[in-house]
Amino acid sequence: MDHIHFTITQQCSNSKGGRLGTIKNLTKQNSQIDTPGLMFYTKSGSVPHISREVFQMIIPDDQVLFNFPLPTHYGFFKPIEKLNKSLVSFVGLKGYSSFCSIRDYTTNNITGYNKKDQVAIKTKAGNQLINYEKYMHFMEAFKPSLYVTLCVSETDMNSSPSSIEKSVNLTNRIFEQSLKYHNESKILQKSGIIAPIQGGYSISERIRSAEFLSQFDVFGYLLDGFANDGSSIEFITKDMLQPIIDKTLEQLPNEKIKIICGAWSPSVVIDLINSGIDLFDTSLPYLLAERGSALVFDYKLVYKDNLISMNILNNNDKMNQDHIDKTYYEMNLRNERHFESLIPIKDTCICLACKKHTRSYIHHLLQSKEMLGSLLLTIHNLHYYYQFFNDIREVLKKSQNYVTVCPIN
Repeated sequence: MDHIHFTITQQCSNSKGGRLGTIKNLTKQNSQIDTPGLMFYTKSGSVPHISREVFQMIIPDDQVLFNFPLPTHYGFFKPIEKLNKSLVSFVGLKGYSSFCSIRDYTTNNITGYNKKDQVAIKTKAGNQLINYEKYMHFMEAFKPSLYVTLCVSETDMNSSPSSIEKSVNLTNRIFEQSLKYHNESKILQKSGIIAPIQGGYSISERIRSAEFLSQFDVFGYLLDGFANDGSSIEFITKDMLQPIIDKTLEQLPNEKIKIICGAWSPSVVIDLINSGIDLFDTSLPYLLAERGSALVFDYKLVYKDNLISMNILNNNDKMNQDHIDKTYYEMNLRNERHFESLIPIKDTCICLACKKHTRSYIHHLLQSKEMLGSLLLTIHNLHYYYQFFNDIREVLKKSQNYVTVCPIN
């Protein structure tokens, strides 16, 4: 099989703004993931709340890349190593592509437990300290399609300059050791290595991290270390994020894939795509389902002046009528206002949940703590979010300001 590679297929003529791309040869010769695209969050080996069979009814097989965070899969190492199987084979997802990350972006990240050249991982068995060699042994056992090297990402808006500097220093040192191990490992030659850009909210540290890591031959880059609390990412605004992202990306090779994880709000996702981010994850759909909420925002995407803009069509009257809560994109089905609401979550949605079930029924399931409630919300949220990214790609395809870099085969 050919090595995994990322190709930009269409880009704005001035090389700025969002772009279309493909990741090919992830698991088999003809496999392909289109970007801007998604990695599907997993917990303990599966997409939370739904089976593989149900998942296959929601998302086409040819567009699936699973994200396996190490904290929820840490305990799989010994049986996988003994059985000599890959992670996807061990959890019953053979044939699918996999991405291994160092942290779970839907939960709180532990801080203050790292030691020299060792990073603390929060697992079911407690905090585990691992060095780069142990981490690379995990990757050799898991055999992922893509993986991020061991790093320190315990920074957020409140991090001190000294802690940010330490996270960059340790991450850079570990990366050099990990890359050398990767290049000497016969097992990992088919896996793409992702370099983690750290630096918190310090532009100078982000630039230092990016400049250092851009010297090496890697598959791509993960922009990391923006929040320790998984749910707080939803409330990070464009103004807080955009200057850091733009300055960081200026230091990185244009042709490499750029990745960011976490529950970013849909409007920030658009801004990140406009900056040149290619790959996201499904932390947001998962966290919404966990708190009994559904994605419901109506949007219109427009391409103008080399940028995608998103107009939210949920005017105030409609939002009040539909009982949209907390944010413009969320409806809380636990709210008692849905007790007698005999309509779908979204009347325009064609997902399995909306075609067969009402808000009232889902509200009852959530109040009764029935597992089916979370299952139906997960089906809807994944379908809706996946369609959102489909629509983003369609807008980019139709743009008159784009040039074809390499036609899709």
